[in-house]
Amino acid sequence: MKIPAVPVVVATLLSAAVFAAALHAQTAAPSPALPPPGMNDPGVQATPPPATSAAPATASKPDLRPLTLPAMKSGDSRMGRPADEPEVQIRQQGDNTVQEYSRNGRVYMVVVTPKHGLQQTYMVDPQGRLVDEHGQRRATPALYKVLEWGKSPPPAEPADNAGAPASSSSR
Repeated sequence: MKIPAVPVVVATLLSAAVFAAALHAQTAAPSPALPPPGMNDPGVQATPPPATSAAPATASKPDLRPLTLPAMKSGDSRMGRPADEPEVQIRQQGDNTVQEYSRNGRVYMVVVTPKHGLQQTYMVDPQGRLVDEHGQRRATPALYKVLEWGKSPPPAEPADNAGAPASSSSR
């Protein structure tokens, strides 16, 4: 059996490179370290900071009093606040608590809080559809009936084999 030459050469070069890297990693000279201090050595003394010229005493201090802002109206829509407070209708639907927030007679948010589980918040888009906080519609899974239990199959048609030739089952 003949071994191809190219894999043997590649394997030889690779093993030589790995060996050289391992040899170099083990023979690298460590950097010289300072000896530990003596038993009664006082250690490093901190030096005082350099002397700087003193700031003139006549420097003015900044005014740190809070600014007085103009009064805002609660219905000022320019400030991001709605003109009127929302109406909240709270109702029970099974084990869920449903809160409907509306303004000017239009529902804009629905919050569903189940008895056990996470609270779901849905916004209502201009078309009146419920969307989540990212603007996506609710995902409705595709449901297919694969197998149904408990129903009997329909009755089979009675076969009338009196006039038909008999089939032979031996071949």
